[in-house]
Amino acid sequence: MKEERPRIKKTRKQPLRRREPGSHMKITTPWGRAGSAYRPGIFTKRYLEEHGEACVADIHYALSEEIERLNAARIEEGKRPLRRPVYSSFAKYFHWFKILGLVEPVGRREPAVYDFLEQRVFYRMTSKGTSEEQAWLDPARAASG
Repeated sequence: MKEERPRIKKTRKQPLRRREPGSHMKITTPWGRAGSAYRPGIFTKRYLEEHGEACVADIHYALSEEIERLNAARIEEGKRPLRRPVYSSFAKYFHWFKILGLVEPVGRREPAVYDFLEQRVFYRMTSKGTSEEQAWLDPARAASG
């Protein structure tokens, strides 16, 4: 017969830090590249004003090139370089512009560079996009408010 050992009751782990209610971290800067003239929204608006229509990949590539150009100057000045957005986060950001009606598809499509990628869809700015300013700065807040 197996000898039974007394069971030890486990105690719940206590939190390492105690938080006061309502003391969560508050975001003080707007969503996106705050404080930068090269925030994705502002850059996208300028790019579409300049070029008329473009696909998301072209706008992302132009933004990345511009940030790399800025970083070369920033490094010479001894400042920290800016991080460029990855394509997936930029595409999510661009999706907000579609939801808010700031951009619309043109109907023009081109095949992608690789067969496994989706076709490139081209967009242009709408009349709401040309007149709106706050939605380009902070699309998440504009959609919720």
